[in-house]
Amino acid sequence: MKKRVVITGLGVASPLGCSKEDFWNNLIAGKSGVAPMSSLDLSPYKCKLGGEIRDLKPEIHLGSKGLKYLNKGTRFLGSAAKMAIDDAKLPTDGSLSEQMGIVIGSSLGNFSETTDYFYEIIRNNPSELSPMLSYDVALNSSINYVSVIFKIKGLARTISAGFTSSTDAIADASKMIQRDMAKVIVAGGVEQISIDLYLIFYLRGLLSGLDGTREASLPFDKARNGFVMSEGSYVVILEELQHALDRGAHIYAEVKGFGNTFVGGKNHPAEVRVRRAEKAMNDALEDAGVKKGDVDLISANANGCKMQDAVEAKAIQSLFGANSNCIPLSAIKSNIGESYGTSGAAQLISSLMSINTGQIPHIINHSNKDPEINLNLVLEKSLKKEIQNAVINAMDYEGNNSCLVISKYNK
Repeated sequence: MKKRVVITGLGVASPLGCSKEDFWNNLIAGKSGVAPMSSLDLSPYKCKLGGEIRDLKPEIHLGSKGLKYLNKGTRFLGSAAKMAIDDAKLPTDGSLSEQMGIVIGSSLGNFSETTDYFYEIIRNNPSELSPMLSYDVALNSSINYVSVIFKIKGLARTISAGFTSSTDAIADASKMIQRDMAKVIVAGGVEQISIDLYLIFYLRGLLSGLDGTREASLPFDKARNGFVMSEGSYVVILEELQHALDRGAHIYAEVKGFGNTFVGGKNHPAEVRVRRAEKAMNDALEDAGVKKGDVDLISANANGCKMQDAVEAKAIQSLFGANSNCIPLSAIKSNIGESYGTSGAAQLISSLMSINTGQIPHIINHSNKDPEINLNLVLEKSLKKEIQNAVINAMDYEGNNSCLVISKYNK
């Protein structure tokens, strides 16, 4: 029998607040973390909105020593990891160091710092550059920083798989615990907004408002026209069940199943993409041993892009049949925007809070029903419902589809 993996701690640095309580309360209240961006000069460009983190005080979680050398993504991840470790009530004396790991997903990581550093090298004499400029530029530097300050010595991994990065990281970490590679793993994702990333999405035509219509995050809405970019870090503590029980940890839920498929490129027909997305969900349910009729919540990838939302909706309708119009569906990117590689971890934490509170946050900004989307969207106000099993979808433009299944913990 494979080892059971449970979630015992949550940490959040998000546009809706920098604690699990603020994040959740603002989600349930239907608030938006999307606003005109203040960290970038976007005056030459059409798209002005973003989900920025504005109220994080990293010194509270990390202390002030060396903080000035850290990029904001590392500050996000370090703070969220500390919140999750504290929430799980894990010992901080190093007694768990050898049994503890960290696996974090990031699509673009410290891309802006890497490009800025390279620019400084070619513009100036490399021998004149301060060594501290290179301190936090690699994709894995944020993860390495967290592993050092929190004395995590078991394993450290960085997963970069596009928009499914954090979902894949959590799934990989769960499998590592099942293989007895660690007893506890800090898992999740991190992303940061920068002008480099803004221009990547802008030039690819993915941002909402580029077509001159309303700029907003509109999952599954008929008027959807692209995503609003976001940033943040969402971290969970994964733990082998018996280890969690032995120390009397609070258990939020159990990680039960995972499914992943790849289309093979973004130019495949929509029906091919639908079939592959459907297979990822079905594989996750089979891995979890959960029947389709026992799913109580779907946390959708839905980010407001016309084609991708339609693909996901059709995949859900195909897999669940007539029951697809009965399962409550949430889409929290309406509140926080699209944080690409860390979005799956954000959806996971929202789903965990739904399981533990019996509430499902509603989709905001939705006013135009798409007649081709026949799903049970949670609209207008949060929904009270007891949840045993939840499905969490993450999808990538290049063809990755990842799905997690989590369940309420039962002995």
